[in-house]
This record gives sequence, structure tokens and C-alpha cells, in this order.
Amino acid sequence: MKPEEIAFEHPYVLVEPYMVHCTMACKCNECRSSCKTRNWLSLAAFAALAACAPKAAAPVPVPQIVGGWQSADPGNEQINAAAHFAAGQMPPGHGGLADIVSAETQVVAGTNIHLVLRLADGSRWKATVWHRLDGTFVLTQAAPLP
Repeated sequence: MKPEEIAFEHPYVLVEPYMVHCTMACKCNECRSSCKTRNWLSLAAFAALAACAPKAAAPVPVPQIVGGWQSADPGNEQINAAAHFAAGQMPPGHGGLADIVSAETQVVAGTNIHLVLRLADGSRWKATVWHRLDGTFVLTQAAPLP
């Protein structure tokens, strides 16, 4: 093995290839008398620096912006309740809720929930439901989509 192949470099510690070679070959008496000690000290310093290296940070969750619209999971319990409420408020003849196409929420005094719904008759509706702080729902907007 060539000495150049086993040497390593760190921003704070430099281990000389010749020192590593001498230590690995147990020829310290032929080299510098202190090369083995210096090599072990360099290795210990490298290990100490590596242990102090900053760890990778966990991903930061995206903060919810008050007043801004955020996409929401249509499978969420609150979204499902608002969608069923909105479908029940639609004009008669459209049937019940078939599917929640998309959902967005907006934090206000409570939560506005913007929904795109597909009803049982195949029609699509855009609806906005206000989930009040007392837990009740109010349909604030509903319009059929083309």
C-alpha cells in the first residue's frame, strides 16, 4: 500500500502520509522517534473535531400563515365535516357528496375552508365554509363549476 493512499486531510488536522506509513509498518524507530505519538494525537484530534461537527437539522415545518390560504388534506376530519355540510346546503336534486376534489384552509376568527366538490349527479361545485370558533359551520359561498 502506498503512503499517499492512506493519508487523510481535515481542515484543522493534517496527517502526513509518511507518518501514517511509518506507523502502519511499525517502523517508527527508523522514522522520527515521535511519529507514532504524533499520529495518534492527530487521530485523536480528528475524532474530537468530528464528534463536535454539527448534525444535520430536521426539516423545518412550513409555518401556517394567518390570513393566507394553505392547501389541506381532503381526508382530514374537519374538511370532511365541512364538505358534508356544504353538500347538504346545495340546491335539491344534486344528490349527496361524491368526492372532495380539493381543499384549502384560511385561518381567520375560526377557519375558512375553500372546497371543490363533486356531487352524486356528477356536477362540480366551488364552496366556501366558515368553521366558527364555537364548532358550527356556515356556508358563505357556493357556485357551480363548468
